[in-house]
Amino acid sequence: MSESVRVQLAPGWRSVAVDELPAGLLRGTEGTGRYIAAAVPQTRAYAPNLVVVRTPLGADEDPGAVLVGSGRAIVDAIAGVRMIDECPAEHLREGGRLRSGIYILDETALTFMQLAWIQETLSEGACLWTATFTCATREFGAHFGHMYEMSRSLEVVA
Repeated sequence: MSESVRVQLAPGWRSVAVDELPAGLLRGTEGTGRYIAAAVPQTRAYAPNLVVVRTPLGADEDPGAVLVGSGRAIVDAIAGVRMIDECPAEHLREGGRLRSGIYILDETALTFMQLAWIQETLSEGACLWTATFTCATREFGAHFGHMYEMSRSLEVVA
């Protein structure tokens, strides 16, 4: 992994190492995860979090089609996900897509906001990058501003 991610975390957030997470939590992202951060909750609760994933594109894959189709990946990966919105995100990342959705996990309603974009990397060529912020739905309004600002500060560095 020659690329890493830099992001200005909101107050109360910290980066998290993969070995700090419960086994299986990042199922399906093995080898593609590039950055994880979470807000430290005041009580035992679902912690708002950020997971950034990089997926190399095959030589025969159309980057535009992969970007648009990547919204389907989160719907297929998590049972019960309902996509709320998907739109261009030029204001956050050139050529980017912004999407949001909801799902239930262990009786907790969760809302996610995902920024997706295609970026050339030195080691892999064109790659799909996704930065997914997730929090309890009842807390989304309180965290949205921080998630948006972290999205704006996100950058891939070699």
